[in-house]
Amino acid sequence: MRIWSYIDERWRETETGTDAPRWYDLDRGDADFLKALGQRFGLHPLSIEDCLSPYVHTPKLDDFGDHVFIVVAAMVPESAQPEPEELDLFLGAGFLISYHDGPEAPPSISEVASAISEGVNIRPGVDGLMYEIIDRSVDAIIPRISAMSEELDAIEDRIVVEGVSGVDHHRVLELRSLAGRVRRLIVPEHNLMLRFGRGEIHLVQPSNQVYFRDIYDHLVRVDMALEELREDAEVALGTYMSALNNRMNEVMKVLAVVGALALPATVITGIFGTNFDDIPGLHSNWGFAAMMAAMAAMAGSMAYIFHRRGWF
Repeated sequence: MRIWSYIDERWRETETGTDAPRWYDLDRGDADFLKALGQRFGLHPLSIEDCLSPYVHTPKLDDFGDHVFIVVAAMVPESAQPEPEELDLFLGAGFLISYHDGPEAPPSISEVASAISEGVNIRPGVDGLMYEIIDRSVDAIIPRISAMSEELDAIEDRIVVEGVSGVDHHRVLELRSLAGRVRRLIVPEHNLMLRFGRGEIHLVQPSNQVYFRDIYDHLVRVDMALEELREDAEVALGTYMSALNNRMNEVMKVLAVVGALALPATVITGIFGTNFDDIPGLHSNWGFAAMMAAMAAMAGSMAYIFHRRGWF
């Protein structure tokens, strides 16, 4: 558990005996500390139960009067693509409690902690501190979505240039599924930020409300980017299927040409293979050579005509 206190108009990583605003950051190993803080600040037992649950909850906001419980989506540290995890926040009149399941803090927590340790100015109050955390959580998604879009563009370019060979279409399905999963978590967060931005939560200072509306704008942009990503995935899959069909058509065309060239030989051998004695050239020394020459001539003539017409 890490503790920051607001002393002399700045946040310091220390515990103080005064009534100064505090920020507590906990992970799964601090379950006992969370329960102790729950008794100290009167946190609702259901909220603590949601924090300790192993399941990822949909973003929500529960207003208990003297404090609110917020669930937002955060990013798993060191992940190249959006891998959402749950970030739980308790906001009170003079305290902020952040809880995450992983032993390593999400990038948003780490960035805010690093900023205040370096003396960077942030929004005033514990609600301003919560804004900084949520804002960075949302902003952390955008570059990862951009990386996914670039990967899809690269896959589509390979399909167009190289065909289906060496293209992993399962990766396209994975990206589309991931975009849908992240979008389902992000969309409910819109209403949360609107409630903060409209002044419905009395624990948020009026001067900070506009900044939560800014988070809402970022969430809308993220939602649009995820929707475009899903559309790009559909386009990439459509391009892959078209390239696959074209390849199959080429194979079928070659097989059809081979079958057509072999057809005269099949007809000739079928005729001369009948059980009759009076077949012209049957007992001739040059009969077999003449038959083979006729087969080759007919096949060559057909191949020449097909080639002139651009069939292969």
